[in-house]
Amino acid sequence: MAEHNKRLKFALMCNSTAVQQWQKLTVDALLEAGCAEPVLLILPEEQQPEAKKSLLRKFADYPWSKVIFRKYYQYRLRPESFKRTELNPGITALPKLYCKPELKGKYSQHFSPQDIETIRSYQPDFILKFGFGIIRGEILNCTPYGVWSFHHGDVQKYRGIPPAFHEICNNDPYTVSVLQRLTTRLDGGIILRRGVFKTIGHSWQANLDQALSLSTDWPALVCREITAGIPFPDENHSAPTTAPIYKEPGNGKMVRFLIRQFVNKLKFHLQELFLAEKWSTGIIRAETRTVAEDTTYVLNNLNVRWLNAKGCNRYFADSFAIHDGNRLLLLFEDYDYRRLKGKISAAQFNLKDETFGEVSTALEEPWHLSYPFVFSHDGNDYCIPESKEHGSVELYRFDRETLKLSHIRTLLPGVHAADPTLVLHEGRWYLFFSPGRATNTELHIWHSESLEGPFVPHRLNPVKTNVRSSRPAGQLFRVDNKIYRPAQDCSRTYGGRIVVNEIKALNEEVFIEGPAFLIEPPKGFKGLHNLSPAGEYLCFDSKRFVFSAASFRNQLRKRLGLKRNVPPVTSGL
Repeated sequence: MAEHNKRLKFALMCNSTAVQQWQKLTVDALLEAGCAEPVLLILPEEQQPEAKKSLLRKFADYPWSKVIFRKYYQYRLRPESFKRTELNPGITALPKLYCKPELKGKYSQHFSPQDIETIRSYQPDFILKFGFGIIRGEILNCTPYGVWSFHHGDVQKYRGIPPAFHEICNNDPYTVSVLQRLTTRLDGGIILRRGVFKTIGHSWQANLDQALSLSTDWPALVCREITAGIPFPDENHSAPTTAPIYKEPGNGKMVRFLIRQFVNKLKFHLQELFLAEKWSTGIIRAETRTVAEDTTYVLNNLNVRWLNAKGCNRYFADSFAIHDGNRLLLLFEDYDYRRLKGKISAAQFNLKDETFGEVSTALEEPWHLSYPFVFSHDGNDYCIPESKEHGSVELYRFDRETLKLSHIRTLLPGVHAADPTLVLHEGRWYLFFSPGRATNTELHIWHSESLEGPFVPHRLNPVKTNVRSSRPAGQLFRVDNKIYRPAQDCSRTYGGRIVVNEIKALNEEVFIEGPAFLIEPPKGFKGLHNLSPAGEYLCFDSKRFVFSAASFRNQLRKRLGLKRNVPPVTSGL
């Protein structure tokens, strides 16, 4: 096995030096990570050309029962990840081993002893597989860490082909991708990395693209874990599966799929046109200890005090609170559909009579602001609002008297971070966020010795890929020496509910968490995506869907390709 911080070696198994774009990006990520180097390219021997058939024989042999799928796949399906591209010159210049595996049974390919010995002579630590068929035999164990292969589908539900397709057919809310170490069990390998994505039911192309493109970092992450001394997954990380093995869909199934995809697309556009999110800020008297005692905690609407924006063109979301004597000081996103932009507003909540004061503007910038994460440190109050569209993470100071925010410094320049959430743990600052490319799916961490920075990325970024529990949903809190991290479950709708994870390990090289309990929105609401404990109170937000004339106009102009007019804002850093 590789020693701590030793650079790994790997062999690449593919059908040619021209690969799909997502495969090249996977190899590039391995090289850029600097923890693995390629030593061998394994390619199939050139096959003898098949005897030419007559036009009549070709017509007779064509699988007409699957013609709709084949033509759709050939002419209509154009995911970006499928584009053919050459591997970089450093890979194509590698020593090449041309193999012709022996076919045993109907599908199993077995490599010859001579080829296996040649592979061993290059001393690779693992083989990354992008080609050949179902491989079996000694090839699976001829390297210390085995053969790694992707499967784009939940192996407990969907085996076979095509990938990211049957989830749409079955209205499955999740699409799963895995990176596994192959074993003798078909689709029953050792799971090295697993990602859960929200199924894009109105577009097979988009659903497939996300499953492919958001898994390209995984081999590099596994290599980082190995070189950091993290135990390599064993047989306990594999699970037998009895899921059906799918093949190319027949014409009947393909017609039903196309109808379903069309209906889903129609629903998607109608919902965006006619249903807008209307978020409200709520406060309830409840301590985190009480909430943590239930496996599923449902917020009681009867006990909530609501702060609601008037009308359907404006909402208050992402609420955070600071306890200050007999009042709570609130910061929240104040979004206006007419301006397509949010600012940070503030209000007071009187604890004696449980009433809200006037809403005032705490911060407005030329760019959209949301998620005003607020915290206290060394006698000062700070705020890190989301500035994802601006492409940075900014730190502000919060004044309790004026309820205003003033800029201090840029923490992360050039980083598009959604819902940045900071915590001081064992003397080190950890900044959690979801990246702009996968805002509801991935979780990243950056860390620093001081609040002033510099912040550096975590060794295992993305530390998590799961649409059900990645994106931050408010402040971390402690109960009985346990650290809990609220996260959004966006599997059915954006900010559908909160999954509270218990962090079991967090340092510069390790991050481990698991779901502890759920928090559901109050009755009558369709979402919940923020939680802020403040003494004996919890501050949160919940959403309904309403018709907004401003949102409708903007969505309609977007579909017609018309430019949207957004009033300028003159303030800035």
